[in-house]
Amino acid sequence: MKIFKKSDDSFVGSIMGVNGVYADAIFRIDPNERITIGRDPKSAQIVVDENCELVSRKHCTILGCVSSNCYIVTDYSTNGTFADGKKLPKGEAVAVARGTVIAVGDESNTFRLN
Repeated sequence: MKIFKKSDDSFVGSIMGVNGVYADAIFRIDPNERITIGRDPKSAQIVVDENCELVSRKHCTILGCVSSNCYIVTDYSTNGTFADGKKLPKGEAVAVARGTVIAVGDESNTFRLN
């Protein structure tokens, strides 16, 4: 588990694994940092098992947005990225609140945006 401090003037959040290989893992996300989830270790910071066919090589990106204290999620996948059960439109940046659960491909790989 990564431990971090939240400063008073900048957004610092985390991506926490809920289900799947990263269950209970916590990834720090810094202000305006873009994290990619996918199967390709060359382009993704959070790499899902190569054998998970429902997850694309570059599945989605998550950006910590300082100005609005939320996350911006963009889906690039074939099988979809879901925010609290609702499928996100492919290729569009969507603002989601802290606490939203993101599913990549299906519910077997989920992450909470804290």
